[in-house]
Amino acid sequence: MSKTFAQAPKPKPLSAEVITAFERGGAGQDTQTHISPKPEKREPAKAAEAKAPEKTEPTKRLSIDLPQSLHRRFKTACAKTDKKMIDEVESFIKRRTAELEKD
Repeated sequence: MSKTFAQAPKPKPLSAEVITAFERGGAGQDTQTHISPKPEKREPAKAAEAKAPEKTEPTKRLSIDLPQSLHRRFKTACAKTDKKMIDEVESFIKRRTAELEKD
């Protein structure tokens, strides 16, 4: 049978000296004098140029069901050409919308 919170062991109360020592940099304080910064992720120059600053606009999610074989082919083709699937879909939608608006 598992223990309840009432049955769990209680921590020992801390004395005023221990609390004061902690507040003044005693035990438990970080003693490391420097922290190594994480390396920054850099985007390839090609990707940085392709991303032009755009006005931020609210987005909507579009979900579609594709046959597994078509999804795999599309994903493979995008990977081989170093393209993102979302960029290709968005490009197609923009192009096709312009065509439909002409009609």
